[in-house]
Amino acid sequence: MYCCFTGHRPENLPWKINELDERCIELKNLISSAIDKCIEDGCREFYCGMARGTDTYAAEILIEKKKIYDDIMLHAALPCPDQHEGWCEKDKLRYENILSQCDSKTLVSPFYTDTCMLARNRFMVDNSDRVIAVWNGYFRGGTAYTVRYAKKQGKEIFLIRPKDLTFDIM
Repeated sequence: MYCCFTGHRPENLPWKINELDERCIELKNLISSAIDKCIEDGCREFYCGMARGTDTYAAEILIEKKKIYDDIMLHAALPCPDQHEGWCEKDKLRYENILSQCDSKTLVSPFYTDTCMLARNRFMVDNSDRVIAVWNGYFRGGTAYTVRYAKKQGKEIFLIRPKDLTFDIM
């Protein structure tokens, strides 16, 4: 079984970039619990879109879990080669560190386009059985699109809502 992640970038989360905020720590714990549930249910392969925020949190959590479960794999789904251009140096280093620990890398588009991020999200959903989604419930943006697309494709969605930090299965 395969699982993928989708969710908001830091600027769209209540705590922005402050990962020491108790709500961010709680979010990471909920992502970890959702990953544990997927592993318990037989998921062994996980796709990550490698964006800042939710994707980064999920990938780093999964890298730690790989130390316990030697049979799980992390696959990077890259929208374009220069996804991390324009990021601050700290985020670029974090990205490169995660990428170096991925079991595979899939490049969705050979160059940036207005739709390459959505194409990356569709690729991940199409190749997954489950989606772990950190979504604030607003109906605009990439995360909203991906959750709607996953529902339309009949995928099971583990929904984590950052405002009230609840965890639901859709």
